[in-house]
Amino acid sequence: MPGRLLVSVSSIFDETLDGVRELVDHLDADAIPVSLLVAPHIDKRWHLAKDKTTRTWLRKQAGERALLLNGFDQPVQGRRAEFATLEEHEARLRLKGATRQMESLGFDLEMFAPPRWQMSEGTLEVLPDFGFDVAVSTRGIHQLQTGEFVQCRNLSVGEGYGAAKWWRRNIIRAAERGAERGNTIRLSISGRELGQKKVRRDFLAAASAAVEAGAKPSDYRAYR
Repeated sequence: MPGRLLVSVSSIFDETLDGVRELVDHLDADAIPVSLLVAPHIDKRWHLAKDKTTRTWLRKQAGERALLLNGFDQPVQGRRAEFATLEEHEARLRLKGATRQMESLGFDLEMFAPPRWQMSEGTLEVLPDFGFDVAVSTRGIHQLQTGEFVQCRNLSVGEGYGAAKWWRRNIIRAAERGAERGNTIRLSISGRELGQKKVRRDFLAAASAAVEAGAKPSDYRAYR
């Protein structure tokens, strides 16, 4: 049985929006769904509430694409990932702030993907209390209502992971090999990297390679 191909983009804000749009357009042309990872704050300087252009674009996507909450204050590269080590109490406070702010902007999100996919047990424990039914981590996909877990590898470009040429080549090969084995392939990229045409080209090549090797294009809503 063929596995799924799950493609996602994070770090979507004013400075990256043009590159994100272009990538999404290419993926749409290839009939490959893309999941969007969104946060109310990024780097403590950007606020979705103050960025009408990005907010309007995301609202238009909400009906046709999978949107996942990507933390409260998605941190800059080099810092510890926001939800990587939190105990239940701190995770609850951050999730409360994030969900309230996103809801006030018209986004009622039921899927969660922490920055860099790094999620503590404390975070996982409290997610159902906020109405989340899917959570995605470095380990795989957690179906919170049933307790089922789907183990699947994530292949990331940027956002604390590599973006160099050798890394991108490895991503393409890994996506192809995994799809040939019938594995579910998760490909993710930071919007910060999409200003570079060669990075965008190689990421699209990885998605195409997975599809050609047998992976079925899908998005995270398939696990709800």
